[in-house]
Amino acid sequence: MSILSIRDLKVNYHTQDGTVQAVDGVDLDLDESQRLGLIGESGCGKTTLLKAIVQVLPRNGHIVSGEIKFKGMDLLKLPPAEMRQLRWREIATIPQASMDSLNPVQRVGSQLMKLLRVRGGYTKKAARKRAVDLFDMVGLDTERLMHYPHEFSGGMKQRAVIAMALALEPSLLIADEPVTALDVIVQHQILEVLRRLERELNLTVMLITHDISVVAQVCDSVSVMYAGRIVEEAAAEPFFASPAHPYSLGLQQAFPNLASPRDVLVSIEGYPPDLREPPAGCRFAERCPFVQETCHDIDPQLEVVGDGRMAACLRSNEMDSLRHQAEDPSLWQNVEVTRGFALPAPKSAGDGRGEPLGRPSNVSHQVAADQPVADPYKDKPEPGDGGESDDILLKMNDVSKRFKIGGGLAGLLRGDKEQTVYAVNNISFTLRRGESLGLAGESGCGKSTTGKLLVKLIDASDGQIVFDGADLSRVDDKELLGFRSRVQLMFQNPFEALNPRFTLYRSLTEPLIIHGWKDENERLQRVVETLDRVNLRPAEVFLDKYPHQLSGGQLQRVVLARALVLHPDFLVADEPVSMLDVSVRAGILNTTRRLARELGLATVYISHDLSLLQYTCDRIAIMYLGEIVEIGPSNEVINKPQHPYTKALIAAVPVPDPTIENPPLRIREGVPRPTEQFIGCPFAQRCPEVMEACLDFRPPAIADDREHQAQCHLYGEHRNSPKLQREADIAR
Repeated sequence: MSILSIRDLKVNYHTQDGTVQAVDGVDLDLDESQRLGLIGESGCGKTTLLKAIVQVLPRNGHIVSGEIKFKGMDLLKLPPAEMRQLRWREIATIPQASMDSLNPVQRVGSQLMKLLRVRGGYTKKAARKRAVDLFDMVGLDTERLMHYPHEFSGGMKQRAVIAMALALEPSLLIADEPVTALDVIVQHQILEVLRRLERELNLTVMLITHDISVVAQVCDSVSVMYAGRIVEEAAAEPFFASPAHPYSLGLQQAFPNLASPRDVLVSIEGYPPDLREPPAGCRFAERCPFVQETCHDIDPQLEVVGDGRMAACLRSNEMDSLRHQAEDPSLWQNVEVTRGFALPAPKSAGDGRGEPLGRPSNVSHQVAADQPVADPYKDKPEPGDGGESDDILLKMNDVSKRFKIGGGLAGLLRGDKEQTVYAVNNISFTLRRGESLGLAGESGCGKSTTGKLLVKLIDASDGQIVFDGADLSRVDDKELLGFRSRVQLMFQNPFEALNPRFTLYRSLTEPLIIHGWKDENERLQRVVETLDRVNLRPAEVFLDKYPHQLSGGQLQRVVLARALVLHPDFLVADEPVSMLDVSVRAGILNTTRRLARELGLATVYISHDLSLLQYTCDRIAIMYLGEIVEIGPSNEVINKPQHPYTKALIAAVPVPDPTIENPPLRIREGVPRPTEQFIGCPFAQRCPEVMEACLDFRPPAIADDREHQAQCHLYGEHRNSPKLQREADIAR
């Protein structure tokens, strides 16, 4: 029985630049107890569809036509008061920024109980009891009811929002990107909660996401949305086994897969069409590797292409052969995208200091890409021939970083004592020229702090960091400036990494000016060269644009370009693709990997997602509570993990295949606060194989003279101890 039925829904946004047809003729049915995954890139209309269903469109959004029926009621004809009664009671939502949805100045339990009393009619006593039951249902300690949101971890806040969404037992739950930007461990736990609640409560769920692996693990059916329309519908298993639309094919092949790793990920070139003036033919034609002349003239409609399957493609009857061709990544790279950019570039404006914010007005945009520019400001060293030591670019020797928190006058008034945060603890590793190393682990494990130490944004408390033979703790100001030109950091959030008041040309020339590039022509040529390297073409189109005029993927490429404009030797990339769509993510990863190879760039990637690190890195180091607990070649660490924490991280990575279900995690939840040092193994509190020895003394520290090392009592020489063997057998 259909619980939600949408027919020919059209939603427009009125903007200063014209009317955007964000949702254009969508038909969708959702049956009772169905779990539907709605996937597609950002800007394809997924969130707009959700807002239209629950009638919370922004002021400039308008439903032009169509029908939305919920349990036989036409939601578009309901008075606002009746629609308000349906929300929470019948249709509940988990918003996209759900971790920011809780009121920071109210206790979480108070917010939940207020919902129960105001919208559900509960008495104070009944609301308290129901809140306790809800916290227990989503796996939260009921003592946490009286805590504030800032006292919750990201995963705990996500569970609290799920509890609020289910408080009044709705018939339909719509979740918009419910696990975006969460650690894989936390993401796995949230998905387990959703799966369990689906079974126990017989929930009907619409899950909106760009992460196809999450859909594979949670949903039984899939709808693919592109440029405001549904382009494919199918049950989950046949969809992932044999997609029937080229866009679906591209999305699947753009996603890294631990179970079936690819040598090259597919990057869907180009961008969705400008929905102020949609094309007359197929909306995916500009980006499709199988496009024909008729695709530009005929607008394909959603039609049956198999048992319970629908697709909007003129070549759907050829998909069996096209799927085989699509396995070649070069097929997608050869697509010629000719569509222009929707937003016009504004005129450059001065900043009041005489320095132009845009490109120099007396210099032409057009610079020959093959015209070499001398770079007298940096003598890039080449690997020597004096042995292995010449090949080592960077070395960390027993490096630690501690921070002091609390204390002071404010702490004295609150009764708080000063505490020490042990962020990084005695880590050691080497990095060769041109090598890529991945740092993996949950939030709070010291990855970002390590990245900041490597680029000397912060100084180490103990230990030594040696870059190309120089001890970073002893460099003077002149040497530090030279170091800054050779080492760059790529920030996690592209939307906050660029000054919104600077044109891209101004942002990209700033490092060159700082490091002595005085000639405007040379600066312009280097900027154009670099934009071209990161696949922002034609580069001249981007010079006078501002950050708000670019998509997330374009912004991340600009951030990469700014990091590479000085031709550095070493790059630290901190979660460089965590906020991006799957197809955009593939493009950034491919570009970064290619440039690292072409430029001989040594890289450190920081991520919680091992599937990304497996694709991009030569070696992977696993961090836990500021320590490296395992390090080795990527394939060795992924396929033959030695440390229980590494095994848990691998098990938590969702696989884009509904026939493979992620196993339950055996480790306990929550990373302990790094404000205490442990006598034994720091992972012992959460380890499923913990033994008495793990609590009594620490496992041996990792040496850097062997390819694959793990800091665990059950690894290496110590695992042959008869006592440890007996304890291990008991633990298992």
